Amino acid sequence: MDKFQEIEKHYEHLRQLWLDYWIQEVVFTYQWWIIVFVLIIPIFIWWRLVDKTRIIEISIVGLIVSNIAFILDQIGSSLGYWTYPYTLTYLERDMWAVADFSIFPFFYMMIYQWFPKWETYILGIIIFALFSAFVGETLFQWLGIYVMLNWKHIYSFLGYILLGLFVKVVLQRLKTLQAVFKSKE
Repeated sequence: MDKFQEIEKHYEHLRQLWLDYWIQEVVFTYQWWIIVFVLIIPIFIWWRLVDKTRIIEISIVGLIVSNIAFILDQIGSSLGYWTYPYTLTYLERDMWAVADFSIFPFFYMMIYQWFPKWETYILGIIIFALFSAFVGETLFQWLGIYVMLNWKHIYSFLGYILLGLFVKVVLQRLKTLQAVFKSKE
């Protein structure tokens, strides 16, 4: 138990260092304001663009993407593949990155909505993955919001594609199950 207490003591010191850093060098910087806008703007755009007759189905896409992005982000950060020097809140470093709950769900939901056929959906996912991995990540690196440590853009590109394919398959299975249950009524 002594080792655990020593770790907790170091962790408490790191939390205090992070809080001091966040207060002195992060909050209200231009990077912080970009993060605020990245969180808020996609929500308003989504509400204007979403097909409200399919809002539950499309929202499920966003929820699945958010959860998977969050989990993968936590794993990648914990393993030292990337880090976020600028975060929305002090707690965010240990909890979540804004892109997991705004940018990614927004684009995956819109692609799912606009491209119902597999061929066009895959093309939309590939274009999104290319843009996100090679342009979006590079832009956020340039802004200092995202830092790659032991990661490459090509890994993100492949991950974004796999996530898109996974979400489409899951939604198709759920819709099939729904149809089966409805037919038994």
